[in-house]
Amino acid sequence: MARVRVHSRHSILRSALPALLIGSLGMTLYGGLGVAGESRGDDAGTAAAAPDPAGLIAEMSSALQTLNYEGNFVHVQGHHITSMHILHSSNETGELERLSALDGEAREVIRDHSLVTCIWPETQSVIVSKSKPRNLLPQVTSGLADNDRYRFSLGRPDRVAGLPTYVVNVMPTDHYRYGYRFWIDRESKMLLRSMMLDGPDKVVEQVMFTSIDYPASIDASRFEVAAGKEQMSWLEPKKAQATSGLPANLLDQEESHDRVGFEGLPEGYREVSETYSPMPMNEGPTSHVMLSDGMASVSVYVEYQPTAEQRQSAGGLSTMGAINAYALIIDDAVITAVGEVPAETVQAIASAVVIR
Repeated sequence: MARVRVHSRHSILRSALPALLIGSLGMTLYGGLGVAGESRGDDAGTAAAAPDPAGLIAEMSSALQTLNYEGNFVHVQGHHITSMHILHSSNETGELERLSALDGEAREVIRDHSLVTCIWPETQSVIVSKSKPRNLLPQVTSGLADNDRYRFSLGRPDRVAGLPTYVVNVMPTDHYRYGYRFWIDRESKMLLRSMMLDGPDKVVEQVMFTSIDYPASIDASRFEVAAGKEQMSWLEPKKAQATSGLPANLLDQEESHDRVGFEGLPEGYREVSETYSPMPMNEGPTSHVMLSDGMASVSVYVEYQPTAEQRQSAGGLSTMGAINAYALIIDDAVITAVGEVPAETVQAIASAVVIR
């Protein structure tokens, strides 16, 4: 997998998107938002039978992980669009998924519970990594239904890919996170369309299935790297010499998962995991901390770099579609927070970092 260079704002944004196979287009593809807005009082006769929106979120979360499904969807961000094919299987060993681009280079991403394999035919390369790229379909946990940082409401019924759907609005209670609108298959509870919203109606990003099937089973061979790929170059993450000029404790070769702390995080965000790479690629040692509020997630990279080697131009805010990144330069380290959250959020999180 391509390395993360946290001292470059642009490379951070690129590294957040490897093998994601994404593109974008304007909202005109899907029309206005009024069809799926919040329910109104004139929907007489439906209120009594209306399902609980938080309950639908919990069922949708389960469906995304446990159903077998195969279909085509479009991913829209800004002024570009990419169409994708997805194959997803779930069994006693976990989830398997294969994403294939339907336009541009015939690139693919195959993932299971432990590895991600990115196939790039044009460059004759296969990249294998334990790290997982950002998923195009939202990763919604059942805990979102109980998250008091969001409020839920039921929208008007709609249809996606020829299937009737419930529409659930998930709106933040503050400005530190985006809102969401989910179109949920009435029968299977599968997510068929999603919007990420900045405010009530400004679409930041969206995904929509154009066709989908739910096979009873999927042959495991469909998730294997195709014949002939052995002729390609197989790349795996490398390690290099640690950067000199740093304090001795930052050059310790033993893994440490408690090097980064926080003071004054935006409310609702919690640390999910922390990893430390003593010598990643040709860069200095790096800590990676994942934060989440139960729906939105933010990655914090701390690259331990001697002050004399830092590029002052690397600091500041960068934006690519729904992703914002903010780099903060301090003594012997460059801190970068990046995620699909508002710009104010990554700035606040980077500023809250305390290196132990």
